[in-house]
Amino acid sequence: MPSHRISIGVEPSQPIADADSFVNGDMVHQGADFAVLPIMRATAVAEQTLDRGYFELDDLAIKTSASSYCLLGATSPWTNDAQREALVNKQIEYAGYTGLKGVVTPAIEGDESAVAAYGRLLYSLLADETGPSVYVRVCAGADNAWKRWNYVRVMCNHSERLQVLLELDPEAAGSVPMQQWHAEPVRVVVLPASMFVENSSGYPVLPRRHQTTVKEWMDYSVAFAVQEPETSSGVGDQIRYMRHLADTLPGRDLANTASDEYRDVLQAPLQPLMDHLESVTYETFEQDEPKYAHYEEAMVRAIGDVAARPEHTGPIVLMVVGAGRGPLVSRALQASRRLDADVHVYALEKNPSALVELQRKNAELWLGAVTLVHADMRWWQPSERADILVSELLGSFGDNELSPECLDGALDHLAAANCVCIPRRYTAYAAPVSSAVLFRRAREYGSSHGLETPYVVNMHAAHVLADAQPLWSFCHDGSAAAQRVTWASNAHNQRASSAMFSASCASMVHGLAAFFDAELYPGVVLSICPDTHTAEMHSWFPMYFPIKRPLTVAAGSGISVHMWRRTGGTKTWYEWSVDAGGDSSGIHNINGHEYWIGQ
Repeated sequence: MPSHRISIGVEPSQPIADADSFVNGDMVHQGADFAVLPIMRATAVAEQTLDRGYFELDDLAIKTSASSYCLLGATSPWTNDAQREALVNKQIEYAGYTGLKGVVTPAIEGDESAVAAYGRLLYSLLADETGPSVYVRVCAGADNAWKRWNYVRVMCNHSERLQVLLELDPEAAGSVPMQQWHAEPVRVVVLPASMFVENSSGYPVLPRRHQTTVKEWMDYSVAFAVQEPETSSGVGDQIRYMRHLADTLPGRDLANTASDEYRDVLQAPLQPLMDHLESVTYETFEQDEPKYAHYEEAMVRAIGDVAARPEHTGPIVLMVVGAGRGPLVSRALQASRRLDADVHVYALEKNPSALVELQRKNAELWLGAVTLVHADMRWWQPSERADILVSELLGSFGDNELSPECLDGALDHLAAANCVCIPRRYTAYAAPVSSAVLFRRAREYGSSHGLETPYVVNMHAAHVLADAQPLWSFCHDGSAAAQRVTWASNAHNQRASSAMFSASCASMVHGLAAFFDAELYPGVVLSICPDTHTAEMHSWFPMYFPIKRPLTVAAGSGISVHMWRRTGGTKTWYEWSVDAGGDSSGIHNINGHEYWIGQ
């Protein structure tokens, strides 16, 4: 990761009389990008300021807006009295006037009533939607640090302007679960001077245990602020060291770099039955070499097994249904060449534009070896039946792109007796997840629609609170097809499941993370589940099912998840709810009123 992507600031330990002088002198000299400075000078008298109704110039450390682009302004300490509240309000108003990047509030301290008063004052400051962002200082190693922050965050109704300035504790390294904070809106990580030690050459460096923590945070696009020691001329060496540390981070391959662009970006799931996909969408999927290598291996095994059947004679009929631009067709031909098998390959595709690309490839690459069919797999009536049926209809939740409904028709109309279906089984998984950023972004779409709609998302600033558990499966192994009821009713494709989880740490549940795995053929499995993820595969991001009202959970407490896959008419949809701590999120998307998948 290049160092210019790491923003590093300084927080001075000595009183500052004039912010502009500090910025143009010490800050620039030390190589810092920004500074955390008090709005008021320590010598200012609160009573006199309030009596006057305005600040005198000498009351302020930040006297002009000239340096506001690179300053976070810290308010004076808070106490639970009307005078102090009035002074804080005045500082926030002044911060807005000068255009500061944000305002830093002091650490949350005191008893329950003091914390409640802190939350009330904070929420009153956030009521002005045009004001600066507010960074709550949190000392990561303090007792009940996350609990206090969470209490205040809930009191402030999860305000989008509420951020965290997280001060690491050198003594608590390794004992504070950083994953818990990775899911929070941390924007600045503060490094106390005592975190650094001198190396053999006399330069400040971080011990290994602190290096690991800092490198993890560098992957979360946070800014860093180095606190000056009490007796020091500055932290220039520490800042240079931090930039060097950023430069030593390992590079990422092209696929992962491309995926990084979608970190925590909410995307609407595809509707391939309702909408024809664009060429660029197909092209993105086609770049996933591991996925197609697994499909090819599954086809090699299937072709070999079908060819070995004593009753089989003549060419093996292999149909790729939903062929898109033909990546599975190319793999099917390659699989047949590997076995020197006689295979008749069909490519079915309902998208008329994609059919043009299939025609080009059949003429130029496949040399007419493939039979192209413009048809919907659910309705086409072929002159010969398939020995092997291959599809890539899987979505991030396994069945969310209606693979079961599509393959119902394909198996009825296209499949020969003992037809091999690839994939033969796929399973949906879910787990409770904490992510302030995902919740906030979903809420931006509206508290009803936005929070009752699932999304495909490359989760990053998120913490999956327990191992994912299986909810349901769909099987297409021949026996399941023979046992199903009339597929036109679609009732057999409904599912319902409940699962119980134990929270790995105190946290806030913002919804569900959803995954899938698929057995393409015995011994060939694809997975996007965290513990079994297929190496280097990037075709699918997880799904996020938000909940309208986040739930607070204690470490080790139970979390119940209930999910339903429902169908009606030409629609399929999901409903979900979460129970924790004696509270419930309520059922989301009942009867598919906000989100559904069209058939």
